[in-house]
Amino acid sequence: MIGVLFFAASLAADDKEVDAAIERFKASYRNESATARSLAVAELCKTPHERTLARVAPMLTGEVKDVRIAAAKGLGGFVDYKKQVMPILIGSIAPNDKEPDVVAAIFEGLGILKDENSLPTIHKFFEDKDSKIANAAIAAAGAIRHVSSIDPIIELVKEYEKNAKAVSAGGAAGLPAADDKKKKLAQAVLPATVKAMKAITKEKWSTTGEWVIWWGRRKTQNYKVPE
Repeated sequence: MIGVLFFAASLAADDKEVDAAIERFKASYRNESATARSLAVAELCKTPHERTLARVAPMLTGEVKDVRIAAAKGLGGFVDYKKQVMPILIGSIAPNDKEPDVVAAIFEGLGILKDENSLPTIHKFFEDKDSKIANAAIAAAGAIRHVSSIDPIIELVKEYEKNAKAVSAGGAAGLPAADDKKKKLAQAVLPATVKAMKAITKEKWSTTGEWVIWWGRRKTQNYKVPE
């Protein structure tokens, strides 16, 4: 009986905490400043709950950029609500496809959430033509730390190194615009692949070439990501 009463009291306290967080949010969110509203969203996200989720989720598509970014990053903290939050974040990528900063924030949120079920979508954006989005997707995979991300990262490394070498072999002068873009994209993204591989494997190789060799030796050995 005492245990039941304690549990009921805990629920009541949780309800009061959520009520207070929502009231603070409502007061702060009235501000016309986008910065103030984004701070209000970030603060509300510090109280993960189904009711706060219901208020934050619509802001991923129905608000100004700064607020959408705050919502995307903040929802990453709703780890006890992964099943609800992960599809919400992924479903918000397409509506924000013209806003690389928002899409990058969505991937940051997914990385914080650490839901392996989001990886098939994350992997698709490794080759995005916007380096900000590609880097954010690769970083999210690094944060989630699952073996399924290694092959896509290594394949990307091989492709981008080949592109960079082919462009460099042609000389810098007179490069076609498309080739120049490929080289710049490779240069912008390859460092993120090294960082992600370090995060996933806890190995310390510092160049992409070393990572290709390292994975080539372990790919067929039923490699498991270390704890």
